[in-house]
Amino acid sequence: LVDANMRELAATGFMSNRGRQNVASYLVLDLGLDWRLGAEHFEEHLVDYTPESNWGNWHAAAGLSGGRLNRFNTLKQSK
Repeated sequence: LVDANMRELAATGFMSNRGRQNVASYLVLDLGLDWRLGAEHFEEHLVDYTPESNWGNWHAAAGLSGGRLNRFNTLKQSK
């Protein structure tokens, strides 16, 4: 699921909102990558990029917004 979403991003410059959430959750919470790396990568590749939305969503995905942490189960969602 994550691989397919990243391939879609590379090929088209687009990714669904659910795909963005799954990818962010996986990279930050499962792989332990710095959320800023994901935000920078999406900034470079998204056609519909907006700074506030992109950086805000990655910040929230890392659990830094003070709200609820959404950990997505990519295996379950790929079925």
